[in-house]
Parts: sequence; C-alpha cells; structure tokens
Amino acid sequence: MSQKIEKQTKFERIYEDEYCQSIWKYDYSKTKSGPISVEHKWKKGFEIPDTKKKTLGDLVNNSNPKKLQRLKS
Repeated sequence: MSQKIEKQTKFERIYEDEYCQSIWKYDYSKTKSGPISVEHKWKKGFEIPDTKKKTLGDLVNNSNPKKLQRLKS
C-alpha cells in the first residue's frame, strides 16, 4: 500500500537574535528559489539603523578637512 506524502508548499521560518525577530515566509507554488517575504520585528529599545544612502555632497559637508596652508618662504 503506497501512501502519498503531501509536500508542504507554504511554511514559515522564524529566526531570532538579540536585536530582532525575522519571519521568512515561503510558498513553493510561487517560487522555489527563496522566501516570498521577510518581516522584521525589532525589539523594544533598539534603534533601527539609518539605511538612507548619502550623496557625495552630504559626505563632503560632513567631513572636516583641514585646509592646507602654504608656508611663506
């Protein structure tokens, strides 16, 4: 007697560390190459890092280069 093994097509994996809890949702009926969504739940007291990309002008304005002065001879 053969029994059909039902393959699980939708499932979640939950990963947790000291900063957040990540929920990875998979659906093999849509794609088998990876998760279809990832949700991050940050723990209390944790500040989410700033992911805004800086422009070249922002980097120049934030730096404090010392001006080179010529020595008088």
